[in-house]
Amino acid sequence: MSAFWVDAYRQHFQHYLEKPFDIQVYHDPSGASLKLATHDWARAGFRIYASMGLADRLVLDEQDEFGEVILFSDVADREIPLLFVNALFFILQNKIPLGTRFAIGFGAMGEGIARRHGKTALYFTRPAEGSADFAEVEKGDAIGRVFQAYFITAKEDEFLEKEGPDAFDERFWKQFGVELTDEERVELAVDKTKAQELQARLADLGQRSSDALSVRRRSCV
Repeated sequence: MSAFWVDAYRQHFQHYLEKPFDIQVYHDPSGASLKLATHDWARAGFRIYASMGLADRLVLDEQDEFGEVILFSDVADREIPLLFVNALFFILQNKIPLGTRFAIGFGAMGEGIARRHGKTALYFTRPAEGSADFAEVEKGDAIGRVFQAYFITAKEDEFLEKEGPDAFDERFWKQFGVELTDEERVELAVDKTKAQELQARLADLGQRSSDALSVRRRSCV
């Protein structure tokens, strides 16, 4: 079981995010280990960190929802993968269900990121983009999921704590813009007179998405 999920997610991420240029192994004080694969071909200007081994640990802990987590970064701070993997270890140590939408603050370890980019925590929820096929990995009747972590500000973290994930998500996802429906995509693609409109709308959505994924983005609350 354990080997399957490692191999399955490795193949899954390589299919959607291209081959990683680096894989690092991290250990917590107890000796437990996790890997982070770094993908740099999937989106221009970004590195995507993908956990490897988290799903196996969650399966062993008999968690109902298990999977791996990805994180986008458009800055070169060395602290970012360390903050990410430490948050993952915190999830394991405290048996936090991955599907519950929650934030983990950086504390003193994230002072540099807070000072340079105004972000103080990671918010764990669903992936921002990609098809339903990207969000799930299947093996027989078992389904593993792909989650995504996002950098958030202290103000956003406070709002999330006070108002809950539903209220926070209402504001958070607006940053990405409204995706085209399948009908709109077909209409714009078929009608050649609307080719420029289609390209403009897709370019706008792409730019809004990149802005929303940026470590340097503004607070949404």
